[in-house]
Amino acid sequence: MKKKKFIHKVLRSRVFVVLGCCLVFGAVLSLFAKGFEINRKALTRAWMVIEEGLRYKDSVVREEAVKVLELTDGPQSRKELLSALSDESEYVRIWAAKILAKKGDYSGKRVLLQILSGTSGSKKGDLTGPLATLEKMKNLAKGRIRGEAAKALASFDDPELVSVLKDSKKDDDGRVRDGAAVALALMGDTSETIVFSSAINDSDQGIRLAAVEALGEVGDPKSVTVLIKALNDTDEAVRAAAATGLGNIKVEDSSDALAEFLTDSSGLVREKAAWALGETGAKEKAANLKASLQDPNVIVELAAAGALGKIGDASGLPTVETALNSNDMDARSQAALTLGDILSKPSQSLAIKTLEDGNIKTRLGAAVSLFRMARQNQKESK
Repeated sequence: MKKKKFIHKVLRSRVFVVLGCCLVFGAVLSLFAKGFEINRKALTRAWMVIEEGLRYKDSVVREEAVKVLELTDGPQSRKELLSALSDESEYVRIWAAKILAKKGDYSGKRVLLQILSGTSGSKKGDLTGPLATLEKMKNLAKGRIRGEAAKALASFDDPELVSVLKDSKKDDDGRVRDGAAVALALMGDTSETIVFSSAINDSDQGIRLAAVEALGEVGDPKSVTVLIKALNDTDEAVRAAAATGLGNIKVEDSSDALAEFLTDSSGLVREKAAWALGETGAKEKAANLKASLQDPNVIVELAAAGALGKIGDASGLPTVETALNSNDMDARSQAALTLGDILSKPSQSLAIKTLEDGNIKTRLGAAVSLFRMARQNQKESK
């Protein structure tokens, strides 16, 4: 009798294991039905890495992990997103709310409104020395977060939010005002882009940068001419933001201007120009991008490799593999993410292998790449 009970217990445990695996596959396997033929063991491992990232102690890792859930469907994915709405990191909560909204679930609206309504910190004027510096840093961080929450509200198709955003345009913090203006522009208020377009001529670098970033986030094709002009700004951060904005808008007419900045003095600008050329699908700039595979900055090399992958050229894969084998943690994690831009069997194999890397950010990058490969291949097979 005891032997029979033991056998029944074992069988029940195995059933639960099978059911658990089914829940995981329900969340991710639908992405791969028409994509690459990745074995189930690799898919399960990739999902396990995502779950590891969602529970990792570093909020930056959790933020990157929650972003991947935009690529997944199913009850397990929704469960993770809803759980992330309670994360201690406001950035994680913002991303979870945005992704849920894109999937038609508005559970995160209250979370975003709570973050937006928070203050930017103490306004006491009696603080001096290190305490004053610390308070200023806290205020900067809080204002940035509230601005991101304002922008995220544009993900909700809710006319009632217009009044909230208009009120936020009167906020004491400029980043909150800019975030609200971007959200209103995304919701159809064309007057906001006019204001941002005129602000790129301001003498204040901070104002120019905020304006260029806003135009890139709004993504209006009418802003291409303004952003191309901003590529010539004296400040590298503004030039980089302009290149990023052009990549977001994805207008191939900007490829000539972007290609010129593959040789910019700033590595950040070169990186963003390479990335943007991939986003615009500028196949005629393949030679320029291949030249950038020899850039002295490894992050620029990886951006060029990823851009080439997006236009159907896998010649940058050796560059990515070299970075994956380096001791540079930033390069390795970026290389793992870049694999997702190169749709090829060798790239897929490298991503599967990299799931076992000793660094969580690199493992997470590989898992993200597998999800992205599958989603892209699924789109192309329709």
